[in-house]
Amino acid sequence: MAMHWTEEFFVKHGKNYMKTLESIRERAIDQTDGVIKVFEEQGVPRDGLILDLCCGIGRHSVLLAAKGYNVVGLDFSPDFIKRAKEIAKEKGVDDRCTFILGDVRELEDAVDGRQFDAAINMFRSLGYYDDPTEFEILKSIFKVTK
Repeated sequence: MAMHWTEEFFVKHGKNYMKTLESIRERAIDQTDGVIKVFEEQGVPRDGLILDLCCGIGRHSVLLAAKGYNVVGLDFSPDFIKRAKEIAKEKGVDDRCTFILGDVRELEDAVDGRQFDAAINMFRSLGYYDDPTEFEILKSIFKVTK
């Protein structure tokens, strides 16, 4: 089976794209503040368990952890996951951030039975696949959130 373009771009050539992710880390501050406002409006507890889908280098995960949330970041790029772990450790939130290597198309297996208070998908990661695949991803997100 041919490699999906996302695997080619983010996994095979992930180190190239990581430069872009690093360059926009500051943008995540305001974005995360907005997410927290939504969490507060929706009653997501401050110490809740948050799933950050297609987390990249953990730009939002780390900031949420710094605000008291427990976060599981999921991405299928080994390079991104490695960098996310480094950033979490640098920022002193590696006790509140777990990063796992996994594919959003196999979400239920990747999170291994965990149930989350909320799930986020920041940037542009949904919409990369065909409609039936996207629908299955959305159903899986629904199944793993409270």
